[in-house]
Amino acid sequence: MTERVLDWRNRRAWLRAIPRYASLILTPHVRKRLEHARPDCWSDVMDWLPNHEELVPAFCEALWGYYTHAKGFHGCRPESLSSYFESGLKGQAVERILTKFHKIYADVPSELRQRAIERMHQRGISERGCTWLSSDDRKMIEQHGHYIIHGSEYLMALAARMSDGERWGEDYRLRLRQIGIPTILEVNIPVALIPDAQKREVGKMILSEWGQLRARKPLRMSSAPCYVVKHDIPAECIKTHYHPAQIIDFHTDLGAYVNKSLTCELCRQV
Repeated sequence: MTERVLDWRNRRAWLRAIPRYASLILTPHVRKRLEHARPDCWSDVMDWLPNHEELVPAFCEALWGYYTHAKGFHGCRPESLSSYFESGLKGQAVERILTKFHKIYADVPSELRQRAIERMHQRGISERGCTWLSSDDRKMIEQHGHYIIHGSEYLMALAARMSDGERWGEDYRLRLRQIGIPTILEVNIPVALIPDAQKREVGKMILSEWGQLRARKPLRMSSAPCYVVKHDIPAECIKTHYHPAQIIDFHTDLGAYVNKSLTCELCRQV
């Protein structure tokens, strides 16, 4: 089966592909109406689209029937990358994170660690099994670099909870910068693993971009979708990886985090 991968970074490609799967949905009548009315084609309110209650679901079904995968990028800071390429991306498991947490912060009083764990309990339940991926690695480096700089956001949140109320104490999050290598994994996510609500949101974003072109009324949006997958992602879906040299850093006053580890054991095997 031929793989068709929706790569959000390649806007021209996915706009060109629309007639291949949606020509019977986005009919000449729909196009002419947009060209004449020139509405604001927002993605969150779809009433600019004729018969949108039926058209949007039909478009989303056609879209995700055409593509087999969506390109995603996972930011992490692993001590070794080999497990990813052997076992794939595993969903969040609190028990595994807590083992690492206690190891890194073994010198911190147990009452502080326990307080952090208790404060994160409900979040641990709601996020169990999840893996977060961005559709644009460039946006991730610019806007969500903490995933790459610190690794697990849950682990980073635990570290932050230990510092609550201690204005002049140690910022425990910074210890995470001493472990592992800042890494971005490039992943082709099988469409079957993407939740329906997220597929619908991406479909609406694509319709919005298409509508802006037909109406000749750009809204200059710059957002990129994120995927929250609640399944393990097989190793064969991880296509490559790299280590960004600089990452925007919102947790210090330095502005940018400079990564001095630009290669890992897998890089050296290539």
